[in-house]
Amino acid sequence: MREVVVVGAGLAGVRAGESLRAQGFSGRLTVVSDERELPYDRPPLTKQVLCGTMSESDIRLAGAEDFGARWIRGTAAVGLDRERRRVRLADGAELPYDGVVLAPGAKARAWSGAVPPAGVLTVRGLDDVRRLRAAVDGGAREVVIVGAGFVGVELASSLSGLGVRVTLVEPFGRPLRALGGTVSGVVAKAAGRAGVVVRLGTGVRGFRDNGGRVAAVELVDGSVLPAALVVVAIGMVPATGWLTGSGLALPAGRIHCDERLFARTAGGAGAPDPGVVVAGDAAWCDAVRAADGPVALEHWSNAAAQGELAARNLLAGPAAAEPYDHVPSFWTAAFGLRIKSVGLPGTGDRTVVEAGDPAVDAVLVAHYREGRLVGAVSVNQGRLLSAYARRLQDERRVGRGNKTAAM
Repeated sequence: MREVVVVGAGLAGVRAGESLRAQGFSGRLTVVSDERELPYDRPPLTKQVLCGTMSESDIRLAGAEDFGARWIRGTAAVGLDRERRRVRLADGAELPYDGVVLAPGAKARAWSGAVPPAGVLTVRGLDDVRRLRAAVDGGAREVVIVGAGFVGVELASSLSGLGVRVTLVEPFGRPLRALGGTVSGVVAKAAGRAGVVVRLGTGVRGFRDNGGRVAAVELVDGSVLPAALVVVAIGMVPATGWLTGSGLALPAGRIHCDERLFARTAGGAGAPDPGVVVAGDAAWCDAVRAADGPVALEHWSNAAAQGELAARNLLAGPAAAEPYDHVPSFWTAAFGLRIKSVGLPGTGDRTVVEAGDPAVDAVLVAHYREGRLVGAVSVNQGRLLSAYARRLQDERRVGRGNKTAAM
């Protein structure tokens, strides 16, 4: 293998580049990114960077320029020709490859209704946070956030801490709903104590403008919320449109890969392509699955672990490749709460409070499916999660051993 192309310069792509060199790859390594920025860490954007407690230089990914890659920044990949082994770029260039790492990440989901007026933003990258902070510094003191997932809750916490009047709108009834009702309730109460107005169970009908700039948000229940600024935080969309026509399997827009992170081809049995591996937010991996099938993850730890293993397996080849064996984990901080999870808590059918008390903002909730532990979430009880992570790891290994024995 003499030429490897990594598409995506987020955490998964950078970890893949580091891993390639660590495994002894000495050929040409090219990293393609549609952003002009040097690689940076995303989790601090909606928290420390927005609040001003971390600078842009603080979030640069250490080591990103130390593994001897050719960097192509500000130019998107627009096609993958697997027969000729070429990655096509927006400027017309083609990059030959012997192996390619697909780590394109995701984009913020845009508002799906009529084109919104100025002042309606999404937040995903560094440029987005710059615009949001500039608007707040410029006098936008009344902000409506649409969507109470992780990004929406983090933004609400950060902006309220900056003295902004924040209304958080969640049409599906509760914030961070994937973590279960107990944790959602703790978060909603903490948001209220911080001065955030939480509107649950009603969606957005549209926006009112004044001279082409947003002035208010109309809710489905008839309410009208004044707003100098609106942030739409309704999830992410995998950045995989450019792979249409590549012959790869793209369920729900994500890149399907086997347990060893080799991309599956479309149709038939979905045989893996030994020259294409996948990592990060855009992956739909057979090794990360619930009872109903693979589960997409947009977590920091998952991107880091997949990036490292994808590169290692690409060099090793399918015969010597290792299965992905990482227990998912995630953490965030909002409204004075430190929230952590392990496993796949959103996939259970029963939750049990096993430690702490939600009334005092300290609780651990275990998630089970058919009596088997599938995940756990803690609020200000993170020290207790390691035991649950070990249990999940043990169950994964037992399950893999049973599968191998059956074969």
